[in-house]
Amino acid sequence: MTTVLEPPTHDEPLDAAPADDRDFRPTPGGWAARAALPIGSLLVLFFYLNHFAPVRADNLSNGLIIAVGALSLNVLVGYAGQISLGHQAFIGIGAFTSAYVISQSHQSFYVALVVAALVGATQAVILGLVALRVRGLYFALVTLAWGAVSEQCIFLLKGFTGGGAGANAPKPGGFTTDRAYFVLVAIALGVILLIDWRMMASKAGRAMQALRESPQVAANYGVNVNAYTLLAFAVSGFYAGVAGALYASRRTTVQAVEFSFASIALTYLIVTVVGGLRKRGGIVAFAILFELGAEWLPDLAKSLGLPRSFQANAGTYLQAVSGILAILTLIFQPEGLGTITGPIGKWLKGERFHLGHGGGGGAEGVNARP
Repeated sequence: MTTVLEPPTHDEPLDAAPADDRDFRPTPGGWAARAALPIGSLLVLFFYLNHFAPVRADNLSNGLIIAVGALSLNVLVGYAGQISLGHQAFIGIGAFTSAYVISQSHQSFYVALVVAALVGATQAVILGLVALRVRGLYFALVTLAWGAVSEQCIFLLKGFTGGGAGANAPKPGGFTTDRAYFVLVAIALGVILLIDWRMMASKAGRAMQALRESPQVAANYGVNVNAYTLLAFAVSGFYAGVAGALYASRRTTVQAVEFSFASIALTYLIVTVVGGLRKRGGIVAFAILFELGAEWLPDLAKSLGLPRSFQANAGTYLQAVSGILAILTLIFQPEGLGTITGPIGKWLKGERFHLGHGGGGGAEGVNARP
């Protein structure tokens, strides 16, 4: 007698809510409150940008760029389950590509942005071909090696990066001030968030999350493991290329020393983990907090009368504390800051507000089954 094993069936979605929550519909006043929150936040932001100085718009821009880079890493680590320790290569090549297109090919910033995104996707797919052969720690070592090769070789190619002198990448016309460029970066982040949201709500997004859980089980459900793995790498590289191009024009001059493991790969990984894997809102929120904290912590130390040595190294201490926070997050609260941002996102979509329920293991509560 032969026993046939079949995949389990589910009568309800994996993240099904209680019956009273499924039947819940906000009142007109509830919808008005939900609409008022994002609109009010935007009005406060623009009022702050236009009426207060110093605005630290450049720091806000960098926070949003870190968010784009962390979302790129989230696609690999959070959605596809691949560990990447060489993201400085993705971001750096995107930045130098954008600078090359602007300064050497004399094209506009927008052309450079598209080219950097495509180059980022291409290099990520090539690295993804390696991921089809090795996984886990071995692939993490491959990405670490790729980052080291980029730092020690690619970033020092004088014809491509300008060598030690760096490469020029001016801001686009109409966005030459820090405040105007912040608006441009915010628009780019909004587009990335929209793409990420729509992707994860599609069959491709659910397939990626199934790969994270188990490639073998995903294959049994009919998921093309190789194709969707390469798609995850392509999307991650695309985001990284955009982040690199935005970073290049924010700095206006790009140098190789800015793209190290500690300053890019480790920082983005910490932001992704503490913000919350698969939690877009938490990642964006913590990216901004991380950047502003690094700038404001020295001022806070000075106002508290702390020793000058602490004031001078306050930004470095923040990275150390963030690293410890990342470890504690993985142990005690895997959803990170998404524990707070997840329920807010669900509430804005018309669900009840339940603090502490970030949506389970899926991306912002999306069912992970293909």
